[in-house]
Amino acid sequence: MTPRGRRPAGSPDARAAILVAARAAFAREGYRASLRGVARDAGVDPALVHHYFPDREQLFVEAVISTAAGAPVALAQRAALVRTLPAQGVGAALVRLFVSLWDEMGADRFMAVVRAALENELIINPVRDFVVTAVLGPLTRRLSPDRPALRAQLVATQLIGLGIARWGARMGEIAALDAEGLAALVGPSIERYVLGDLP
Repeated sequence: MTPRGRRPAGSPDARAAILVAARAAFAREGYRASLRGVARDAGVDPALVHHYFPDREQLFVEAVISTAAGAPVALAQRAALVRTLPAQGVGAALVRLFVSLWDEMGADRFMAVVRAALENELIINPVRDFVVTAVLGPLTRRLSPDRPALRAQLVATQLIGLGIARWGARMGEIAALDAEGLAALVGPSIERYVLGDLP
């Protein structure tokens, strides 16, 4: 039986209610907001959250980033790949994944996320947590347990700066390079942040 006050699984507004509750929870608590809390606030069973959104990344992308840019769930799938990258060539691989993803999604979407994060404190905190804590953090902790949070933040500065130069400022030489070209040029700097000695 469905508990009183909860939306049944087939309710047409259950998914929308989950997204509204998740958006509020991520804004309030950051990326690590409780999914049980999201279910409670949405008035649904926790299993229904997992029915619509198999993992936290997909829920976050649809609730927060899609609000700003209409970003597809492919972003969550690409984020999962980052966490499993091997040490060899990790810098180039990160650049390749980042550039190819946003080239596919479009410059407007990337800049929409950046602008939304910079202009709205309710968005910047969960976006920062998603990028640094959920995507890059597991990678740096696995490959270089020495100061992994700093390493993840340094990598984020490089990737975000590259994105702004390519899709925001549209710097001609950078915009003209493909993902492989940028991976070869920027990858070594990012690899140093991940694997190199820090002062």
